[in-house]
Amino acid sequence: MKLSRRAFFAVSGSAAGGLIVSYYLSGCAGKGSPRAFKPNGFVQIDPDGQVTIWAKNPDMGQGVKTSLPMYVAEELDVEWASVRVLQADLDRAAYGSQGSGGSDNTPSEWKRLHEAGAIARALLVTAAARRWGVDATACETEQGSVVHRASSRRASYGSLAGDAARLPVPAAPPPLKDPSQYRLIGTRVRGVDVPSIVRGVPLYGIDVRLPGMLHAAIERSPVHGGRPARVDPARALGIPGVRQVVTLTGLENPTHLRPGVAVVADSTWAAEQGRAALAVTWDEGPGAGESSDHQSQRFRELDAGDLKTIRTAGDVAGAWGTAVTKVDLTFEQPLLAHATLEPQNCTAHFHDGRCEIWGPLQMPTSGSAVIAEAVGVPVEAVTIHITRLGGGFGRRLLSDYAAEAAVVSKLVGAPVQVLWSREDDTRHDYYRPAGFHHVRAGLDARGRLTVWHHRVITMSRNRYRQATTGPEMTEIYGLFVPLSADPKDTYDPDLVPTRIPNCRLDYADLATTVPTGAWRAPAHNFNAFVIESVLDELAHRGNVDPLALRADCLGDRPVIPVTDDTPVPYDPRREQNVLSLALENADWREPLPRGWGRGWAVHYTFGSYAAIVAEVSVEGNRLAVQRIVAALDVGLPVNPLALEAQTQGGALDGLSAALFGEITIDRGRTVQSSFDGYRLLRNAEAPDVEVHITPSREKPMGYGEIALPPVAPAVANAIFQATGRRITRLPFVRSGLEVVAARSTG
Repeated sequence: MKLSRRAFFAVSGSAAGGLIVSYYLSGCAGKGSPRAFKPNGFVQIDPDGQVTIWAKNPDMGQGVKTSLPMYVAEELDVEWASVRVLQADLDRAAYGSQGSGGSDNTPSEWKRLHEAGAIARALLVTAAARRWGVDATACETEQGSVVHRASSRRASYGSLAGDAARLPVPAAPPPLKDPSQYRLIGTRVRGVDVPSIVRGVPLYGIDVRLPGMLHAAIERSPVHGGRPARVDPARALGIPGVRQVVTLTGLENPTHLRPGVAVVADSTWAAEQGRAALAVTWDEGPGAGESSDHQSQRFRELDAGDLKTIRTAGDVAGAWGTAVTKVDLTFEQPLLAHATLEPQNCTAHFHDGRCEIWGPLQMPTSGSAVIAEAVGVPVEAVTIHITRLGGGFGRRLLSDYAAEAAVVSKLVGAPVQVLWSREDDTRHDYYRPAGFHHVRAGLDARGRLTVWHHRVITMSRNRYRQATTGPEMTEIYGLFVPLSADPKDTYDPDLVPTRIPNCRLDYADLATTVPTGAWRAPAHNFNAFVIESVLDELAHRGNVDPLALRADCLGDRPVIPVTDDTPVPYDPRREQNVLSLALENADWREPLPRGWGRGWAVHYTFGSYAAIVAEVSVEGNRLAVQRIVAALDVGLPVNPLALEAQTQGGALDGLSAALFGEITIDRGRTVQSSFDGYRLLRNAEAPDVEVHITPSREKPMGYGEIALPPVAPAVANAIFQATGRRITRLPFVRSGLEVVAARSTG
């Protein structure tokens, strides 16, 4: 069974006193004055003219707390400076599903939020028309006011709020603005939380403080999959400030709650000291024999056997035998940690049969179900106050840290904040799956790509789910598949249809006790590396134009037409256009100094397109990434400032992982424990990232993950051009390269 991406992703404060919890405790986030106009859960206008827009989904730096309210403000026709944006609590009735993942916020929410603003605007116009005794069609809006040009009358939204609040909300939304009328969308808008962030105003889960709150540190099995066998709390209880030691038995699905031992204290320091004094004997379980070397060996053993065929067309074996130019390469990807700047944390208060949560939940809706299961209450008894997230990158798609806080609070009978240390976060992450790829591809005598056989073996991050048939094939996103006689039968928004006549995709899942999960641009983050490296190698060995090679195998038109009711289909023309934009701005034809190389890659991720051109210099084993030029096509660019920031951040995140990222396992344990062992990109090593955005009127798509996948292959292809070395195993430092600071060509 293939689990689709869409199925998988089904504050004011005081710098001195911590997060102002009265905002959350009172529930006033969803309420206004009695005379306020609030036609839906997204927008409210008070009689004094204050416009409030609620952001339903969590913001972890991707900018949705700004870009999504921009939709509402655009249709409402108000000045952005007059808008206050608040983070909404979990509210199933008002918002339906709430969560951020898969770069899906923009495409999923844009129409609904436009309609929310349009409905509010229409009611205000109706209120003004009735007051003036004119036809509503004779009125228009202008930046927070309704205007009747014929009589030169004007009424502010605030003055109309009371009248509009008494009108029935229309069953169907009015017509939306044509994009040519946009005044706000497409402009550079600063993030609404940026002033608070730079002033250090508490916004994050880690900032939450509640009256009577206790603090907990949790000891977890050093071996993945282990559980406590015997606990001696005596020495821990002797630490000043330690209140209790409680055991967490965990849940059947470990991604919901792992076993552990919690030390609960008056402060985080006391809890950590108590944990250090704790005596626990562990049942290490079957994972004690696992190692990265053993996993690598198992990948190759599985590759030698039969895999499950996902898609196939033509005679792959025959075409491979007759190919004139052949590429036979294997690729290996390591486990990766998320390394969020804000470690996992959550605050919970279980009382009166209910559980109240304050924390950085990436998926509040699914998280509420996990919390309910953990403490044994109906999901309706779980309240979640969403804080800002200090990074997510897929780690916070899981809500285990919230379940921990909920269970500990229930056991001790008080509000509790669970805070992970950096070492906890590194050693007990849900890592990007390790994997192995084997690709055989060949060109005919005319230089046309005639055969592509791709075999993928990974640790499926969804093996915890109960599959009815076959492996959970979530690690094949972005890979090539053949066309069929019925394009609608073949089309999948997470795969790339090609015109390669002999094409086959096989998959297998490697069983492991190591916890795995989604990591930024899941599966795409390595699959792009494989595809783009093979295409580059084919072009080199066959002495063919790489652009012509790509155009020939991907085609020149979409497989199926675009409709409002389907995901935006893959369009090879858009991919080719974005690549051309990147190459043009990277001065592709200009010569480079000796020892320098220039490489490029392009990838289709979650409905958007990104191309990266990288320039590197290699002297001996010293590698410097000198320049990155990025081009994006995400449909209509809602907020170019946010798009640029996410492109720069995504490119550098991808570069950091490609150069250094690796988690290794020994005797079932994670070897790395913090940033001293899990190396990240440093300022001096980071090149400038130039961003170019394709103008478009297409449906707006997500952009938080789009720039990352093509970075590693672009750098690898540049290294190949500079040195003739084809790197197929990440990270690059595993190949003996030393990363040094960038310098200019001048």
